[in-house]
Amino acid sequence: MNGLEKEYKGRIIFRRVNILNPKNQAVMDQYGFTTAPELDLVNAQGKVIGSWDDLVSTDTLRQAFDRALE
Repeated sequence: MNGLEKEYKGRIIFRRVNILNPKNQAVMDQYGFTTAPELDLVNAQGKVIGSWDDLVSTDTLRQAFDRALE
């Protein structure tokens, strides 16, 4: 995740979902994963507050993370 996991450690929880693994189908259904790669930013209440379905820059993610942490 372009070094962001270390930068935001303790403030944001990062989880990866392998969409090729059938065991992850429930999570995929819950968040509506339709493509790979797909990145969803989910708040503490489980609401998707940001979503990207293509490659995304570190700066774009950093801005979204900082807004989410305000």
